[in-house]
Amino acid sequence: MSDAALRLLVEQTGEAVLLMDATGRVLAFNSEAGSRFRIPPPERIEPHGNLPGCVWVRLDQGGGVPAVSPLSRALAGEGVRDERWGLRRPDGTRVVLEGSVFPVGQEPGAKPAGVLLRAREVMEEPRLDAMRAARLLAEAGALLAAELENEERVEPLLRLLVPTLADAGVFFLGAGGEAVRAAAAVHAEPERHVLLVDMLRRYPPDPLDPRGLPALFLTGRTERVAELSDAHVEALTRDSEHARLFALLGVTRYLGVPLVARGRVIGALALFRSEGAPAFGDEEERVAEELARRAALSLDNARLLREAREAVRLRDEFLGIASHELKTPLTPLHLKVQLLQKQVDVLAAHGKPVSAERVSETLDVVQRQVRKLTSLVDNLLDVSRITAGRLKLELEEMDLASVAAEILYRFAPSAAQLHCSLEMHAPVPVLGRWDRLRLEQVVTNLLSNALKYGAGQPVRLTVEADGRTARLTVEDGGIGISAQDLPRIFERFERAVSDRHYGGLGLGLYITRQIVEAFGGTVKATSALGQGSTFVLELPRGDIPDEWLSVPGAPEP
Repeated sequence: MSDAALRLLVEQTGEAVLLMDATGRVLAFNSEAGSRFRIPPPERIEPHGNLPGCVWVRLDQGGGVPAVSPLSRALAGEGVRDERWGLRRPDGTRVVLEGSVFPVGQEPGAKPAGVLLRAREVMEEPRLDAMRAARLLAEAGALLAAELENEERVEPLLRLLVPTLADAGVFFLGAGGEAVRAAAAVHAEPERHVLLVDMLRRYPPDPLDPRGLPALFLTGRTERVAELSDAHVEALTRDSEHARLFALLGVTRYLGVPLVARGRVIGALALFRSEGAPAFGDEEERVAEELARRAALSLDNARLLREAREAVRLRDEFLGIASHELKTPLTPLHLKVQLLQKQVDVLAAHGKPVSAERVSETLDVVQRQVRKLTSLVDNLLDVSRITAGRLKLELEEMDLASVAAEILYRFAPSAAQLHCSLEMHAPVPVLGRWDRLRLEQVVTNLLSNALKYGAGQPVRLTVEADGRTARLTVEDGGIGISAQDLPRIFERFERAVSDRHYGGLGLGLYITRQIVEAFGGTVKATSALGQGSTFVLELPRGDIPDEWLSVPGAPEP
């Protein structure tokens, strides 16, 4: 048979064919071999029987390098028939080959003159049998059984799955209202692990852009894709650079499992396999779902533990502040009454009447301190009503400008004592339907804070209308609020200043926000340290006649 006929026969076979001499020089290498090994025809085979850039690997759980490659065994004179071998190709993908390797030109008692390899690609055996699945779940259970106060256990858990169950994996976390983030990412190959982490850093999940974010965050259902198509990649990536990085990862199979706790999707486990690896099967999906269920339960318990500890901390802090605040008005009240009692006893012993002036002075102090106590108790009751959902509103027609002017008038004596001027700008009535008592409470809280932290600087109050929205703004030039403290000032028991210097329960702005939100409105604050604060209250005006929207001009209150 001529060389041309032999080359034609080798090319037409459906198997990969490799012929080499004893020195490693390649004599024949057909296109099917190039396709299976993903390398161009080599001139020589590397020592130990390795093809350029390729590594023979075992098919057992470890996936390590076999002791002797099939080519080396054949060069030693051993015939290898109908075996399966694992091969990691230069692009990092794995393939399972089934074939035979024969010594060629072997004389009795001598080493062969060469080796002939014939092989075809087969689907790999499933990675997960029943024993390995049980062992994987047991190891994951031991890891999650430890107290999980944070997300540090997520990455070790992922490293249990890679490469046992997948070639790469990502844990996404983010319950409703939280920003979704990649909490852990692992790839079996070190170079591609770096690439995966870098890609997630450059293209973090964005809830406003579903690309790159597992759809199961919305559906809550497991996803399984046997072969990621160009359409899948386009849906997962945001631009050409993102698509290029994704392609370099070499992943083609996908299994996504939601992390569900108490009916909410709090995260997702995304697993990937490389080309040449089998698609994820039913058993692997079942194991991944069980692992996700356990992880979700552990993470949710950790969150509940953190919240419980924070609640205990806030309770203890509140009890300390509340006891101090309740004691503050009681002390002068007790002293004043005690002094009056002594005066009455002394005067009675000498048969003299008690001075009406002294009684009146004592009663003034008593009334003032009782009002403080009443205000503190009312705040506590309001918090209780808000928590229980019993905050009810009695709506009636009123003018926000008039309400604000009346409260400003009440604060005039306090402002004078603090050497603080009060200004108001309300050119026209702003009519709407609100609960008068609660509206007065809101404006009172805002003005009280402005005077309290205003450092004697002017306080300006503005009332205006914008269509069916009423807006009230309170500005002061006082101590201000830091950017770090600003986001939390509307929460319960939160304080941006020391309670030793300014007092209070830390409830006023929390109650204000709850009342405003019950009206369907918003309250926001802008501030900077040493530059004062501005609080803007916006309220819907309710079901009002259209003619109320164009009230003629009125004098300043």
